[in-house]
Amino acid sequence: MPEDSPSKNKELELSGSRHSSEEWRKTGSNQTDMFDKLVTSLYSSVDHKEGFDPFLRHIREALNLVSCCLAVIQKEPQLKGLYGWAVGYPPGVVPLMLKTGLVFKDEAIARALEQGPNTLFSYADGDPDCDVLAGMSTFSRTWIRAAGIADSAAIAFTNKYQQHVILVFNRHKSSPVFSREEMALLGRLKQHAEIALDLYERLHRSEQIFKDLQSSIAVLKQPVAVFSPLSLLISASPAFVEVGNRYNVFTVNTATREIEFRDPAFGKNFYTQLMLFITGKTEALDDNDTLYLHTDALPLRFSITPVHNEQRNNRNVLVEMFDPNACRTPGLEEIRKVINATEAEARVCLCLLNGANTSEAAEQLDLAISTIRTNIKSLLQKNNFNRQVDLITHLLRICS
Repeated sequence: MPEDSPSKNKELELSGSRHSSEEWRKTGSNQTDMFDKLVTSLYSSVDHKEGFDPFLRHIREALNLVSCCLAVIQKEPQLKGLYGWAVGYPPGVVPLMLKTGLVFKDEAIARALEQGPNTLFSYADGDPDCDVLAGMSTFSRTWIRAAGIADSAAIAFTNKYQQHVILVFNRHKSSPVFSREEMALLGRLKQHAEIALDLYERLHRSEQIFKDLQSSIAVLKQPVAVFSPLSLLISASPAFVEVGNRYNVFTVNTATREIEFRDPAFGKNFYTQLMLFITGKTEALDDNDTLYLHTDALPLRFSITPVHNEQRNNRNVLVEMFDPNACRTPGLEEIRKVINATEAEARVCLCLLNGANTSEAAEQLDLAISTIRTNIKSLLQKNNFNRQVDLITHLLRICS
């Protein structure tokens, strides 16, 4: 790489003089103003389409850096670069370094990984006469000389996935090395970087899950919908939407991400039960926890199942809908082949499949309500179901 021209060096010197340590120390208000702007830029990058590039561009200008980067690295079970952003580097170099492992030959990143989380350092440590090239590898010395870097500072921390997040800031030789005041600012900025990256990962991981679920559910032929831990509709299959339109009993509002039921009482009951499943408070439900939505024909049946995500430590909720008008009715022998049931218990199942509750089943079979409840309890125990709705949902699937 050719040496810098005198005119270019002069420009860099002038730029450096504008952002020198002396100017940096002029007033505390200047420091506070710069810090506030950097924090604002940092949080603005959370939902920016370019990620943290805008923040890196901002801090590059504010601290007169030649380049800077943010890299996320996995250390265990094997060392590998995951993703990151960079400014001041040739296009595509940092992603390539992350992909090939060359990033670990960078002295600042290697040192940050070695020191572990809560790292904050600069190579010169405030000494303008420090030779930052001393003891460095050939790889690092080559590109540091080419870029004209006089000092590098780094901050590091781990995210909630125990991945290492490292920010590296490179200062050109035309400017002073990092001062103690600048390092103090980076130290204050570090805690905000941790929060901002956590917000970024929460947002974009949930977006990816949203897209994955949406694309998966879109191809399902069954009437299925999935709700988030905030009771917001993530996605509904075309069959789910079609059933609502067919019977004119509900519509799917993609703008508000909710199902709008024409029967307000049913809607209130539906969302109450949805929240009970999300929070795990299902003991508040009674034994008739299957939801029936009345239509001009037989009622639609709703089955709600929590789907616990261990990694994110929350609950999505799967809602399956069954249309008895489009389902065939199984015979007693078919029911007994699918589940462990006596003939009397199979008759109770058939009543439940046809939309009867406990008292209605008792009336239809000319039995006491206590006998119906005993049969249901026996069916649950023999077939390893905890709830009546799980048993009925299992049977409904063979009828679809």
